[in-house]
Amino acid sequence: MKQLSAALWIIQLFLLHSLLAPHAANAKVPNPLNEYAMRTWTTAHGLPHNSVNAITQSSDGYLWLATWEGPVRYNGREFAVFDDIQITQMPEAGALDINVHPNTGEIIAAGPRGGVVFFNGQQWRPLQFGSGYAYETVVDALQRLWVATSAGVYRLDTSGKVDFFDVSKGLPENTTIRIALVSGANNQQQVWAGTRGGLAVFEPSTGHFAKVNELPTAQIREIRQLHDGRVAVSSDDGLFIQQSTGEFKPWPVAVKGPITAIVEGPEGCLWVGTFEYGVGRLCANQQEWLSVEQGLPNSHVLDIFRDRENNMWVSTHGGFAQFRAALFTSFTPHHGLKGAYARSVHVDNEGTIWVGTNDGLSYRKNGRFVGLDKEARLKALSVLSIASDDANRLYVGSYTEGVLQLQDGRITAQLNRDNGLMLNEIRVVKPIPGSDYVLVGTPNGLYVTEVRNGQFVIVKHFTSADGMASDFVHSLTLASNGDLWVSSTSTLTHFKTSNSRFDWKPEAVNLEEFTRARNIFSGINHQQRLWLATDQGVLTRDLSSGTWQWLGRQQGLPFEKVFTINFDTQANLWLGGSRGIIRVSAEQLEQWLSEEIKLVTHKLFSEADGMKSRQITTGGLASALDTEGHLWFASAVGAVRVDPSQYNTHKNSAPPPVIESVTHDYGVLEATAELPADNTRTAFNYVALGYQMPEQIEYQVRMYGYDSQWINREDNLTTEYTALPPGNYRFAVRTRYPGENWSQPTEFSFSKAAYFYQRPWFWFVFAIALIAFVGGLVHWRIRQLEKMRARLQAMVHKQTLELEQLALTDSLTGLANRRAFDQRLALEVKNSTRHQTPLSVGLLDLDYFKEINDRYLHAGGDIILTQVAKLIATNAREIDLVARWGGEEFAIIFPDTTQAQAAKILERIRLMVEQLEVPEVSEDARVTVSIGLVSSQSAMSSDAQQLLKLADRMLYQAKKGGRNRLSIYQADDISG
Repeated sequence: MKQLSAALWIIQLFLLHSLLAPHAANAKVPNPLNEYAMRTWTTAHGLPHNSVNAITQSSDGYLWLATWEGPVRYNGREFAVFDDIQITQMPEAGALDINVHPNTGEIIAAGPRGGVVFFNGQQWRPLQFGSGYAYETVVDALQRLWVATSAGVYRLDTSGKVDFFDVSKGLPENTTIRIALVSGANNQQQVWAGTRGGLAVFEPSTGHFAKVNELPTAQIREIRQLHDGRVAVSSDDGLFIQQSTGEFKPWPVAVKGPITAIVEGPEGCLWVGTFEYGVGRLCANQQEWLSVEQGLPNSHVLDIFRDRENNMWVSTHGGFAQFRAALFTSFTPHHGLKGAYARSVHVDNEGTIWVGTNDGLSYRKNGRFVGLDKEARLKALSVLSIASDDANRLYVGSYTEGVLQLQDGRITAQLNRDNGLMLNEIRVVKPIPGSDYVLVGTPNGLYVTEVRNGQFVIVKHFTSADGMASDFVHSLTLASNGDLWVSSTSTLTHFKTSNSRFDWKPEAVNLEEFTRARNIFSGINHQQRLWLATDQGVLTRDLSSGTWQWLGRQQGLPFEKVFTINFDTQANLWLGGSRGIIRVSAEQLEQWLSEEIKLVTHKLFSEADGMKSRQITTGGLASALDTEGHLWFASAVGAVRVDPSQYNTHKNSAPPPVIESVTHDYGVLEATAELPADNTRTAFNYVALGYQMPEQIEYQVRMYGYDSQWINREDNLTTEYTALPPGNYRFAVRTRYPGENWSQPTEFSFSKAAYFYQRPWFWFVFAIALIAFVGGLVHWRIRQLEKMRARLQAMVHKQTLELEQLALTDSLTGLANRRAFDQRLALEVKNSTRHQTPLSVGLLDLDYFKEINDRYLHAGGDIILTQVAKLIATNAREIDLVARWGGEEFAIIFPDTTQAQAAKILERIRLMVEQLEVPEVSEDARVTVSIGLVSSQSAMSSDAQQLLKLADRMLYQAKKGGRNRLSIYQADDISG
């Protein structure tokens, strides 16, 4: 019996592998589902409705969405909504299905009331039949349209003939929500219908459907033929796979709930959607699920679609999401991280990855981050640096708790003001290898400490009095020769080794001798060289010769301020700054060091490569190399991981752009057409239909016959030409992702007519009949003046519009001004009322700003105002509006945001303002902010004036309560 059981177990494993991985022989284990780069879109981004019922891609590359407000076309940057039924000729605006005709390329949209329409890119063509819901459509090889509806199945041929199939013609139930084409033996096409009573297959010989009795009598949710010919069918009773014999077998592993959508992913796994559990992925050796807790807009999945770039699109009742495999992966609170703003990453001696954020400490375990909060002091720890010693004890430098020593997740020692420190703020901590000594960098100098019997003991304290260039310690770098290099935000100090332990002789480095760099953020020892990340690029020192070299913008870097520096296992250089991550190859770096080349080539990475935020932070340290060769970076939105070995497999190629329209003074210009001679403006609208990160795509244009070279347009999607002379023209546009090659150009040819007086024959006629035409010439000139006047009026109108736009911007801070704020608030109030979504408003006022102006004059006050404005704008979200409300007052609108969500953002802003340093004004220049917050929910009102009044009242309470605080309105708040 035991042998029989073992044999059955082996057979089950074989069947499981054959079902889950039809082509797993050469398949690479895919990245975990929650490590894919994910983006989401909702009504806040331009969708007319959050329920996206279906997704498809047209032959020219547009994504089409079926929503309850009609078909929607998405080009990667903008949503075009077709909700006017006078134009689409649909019975009502809602669309339940969207499809592409396999022969004509027309878009087929189906919706309620039996409505199906065809769109050829210019016109909509209705096809009316029945009156029930039209759930799904397919077009067979004979060009017949099959429609699954709530009344049954309709078949419409090209002549207009309509056939109807219901239970009388073999359907198990009339309500049919799925219709699919399946290629059978000898490529014979079959029509499968999924009904509430089971699955049926159409038999052409009888003209009837026949029920598939092998499957349970339950509602069919999805039918999908896989690339190897097998068919996956989901019903309310489970997921089934049709074998090569035609037999259906249940999916061998239990899955979550009824499956609503099935798509084969690029890695060979099945991506499935459910009602309650979000999206799942079923692979040969694993089953993964991702729901709202991991960032999905909604757990009810309506459709899954795989586009030409192998992006996976998941539509839900709460919007839709894009998943894509990218070079970089961001780990955020959705992955278990405590807090989003990461300051430090560290890999300990056992290979464990640690991430410190402004909200706590986390470590990576079994592919997921776990917050370390066993003790009260760890629950909301603001981490600035992380390091570990030879015994794998962890040292955490914090903002308010000093230095913590941890072992097995427990605090075993602490150094703070209670036992010798002047401040609890620890910028960097570094154990000395081979000893129990720990270096502690603070704003008040460098401490040499020793851990004895669970206690930190201060051995020595170095300050500027001992020869340091500055007391403020920002980074510590131990060189291979034993020297210590200590940096601050404005200086560098060299601690030379001596025969006696810690008898270092600090010497300030005169940076002016070889670099413009002043702020040094971090350092690393690599291949007998010291490498420093600075505000002017990279400084490196040959430890044997003592010579310095400087790698900055003039040597080929795209920007100069870099916060962290590291090397991968192949000695490629990786730099992180607020504008992204830079890679310089080992070959380029070696040639530059040996002075074979003066300029290095690089690759700059940003959100287009999978990061949630390109902004790398300044921690101690903000980058680390793990035991698998991955590099980790601390960013403003989580921890970022990159696998350098995959660098060459993730190069993005932007697709050639589509020229969407060409307009001129009198309307739309068709290709090869001729512009009128008096046309003054020609505008070209274009877009690249790529979805890896369309906002990062760069554009260049060139008008052959007018431009002598390609013109950079950055991310602008419109180019205008004015007063083109007569002639033949060819407009070209091309695209690329930053740092990649340009695509093939897309071109548009046209011509412009000449005025009659510009033609050669005119001069001959003019010479002969000059006198006869004098009167006509005068009359003609008058007409030209009238046209010129019209053009001038148009130009004045355009300038007026531009001035009105300037009137909405604050000239000092670049933020929206009071007028723009009032306009936006009125709009958001309407949206909040219409969609019943929360709306929050915050008012911020700088405390004692008159004293700041008195102390630093108005010029200094303006600098502080500008810095605070930049800080607020950086920490607000893209959907929020930040405005300068008054002199030292700011205001923020939080659309579709609860009071608690807004409070978290404002509290972060308040803390960061409190920590803000403005060395341009003074080293001790500081400012705080008082904040009042109210939401439409707490105020029980969406009236704009009422929200402002309550927010102002809360601001007054914050001022009255001592300033530098956030006051939140509650419904029962009657104070003030």
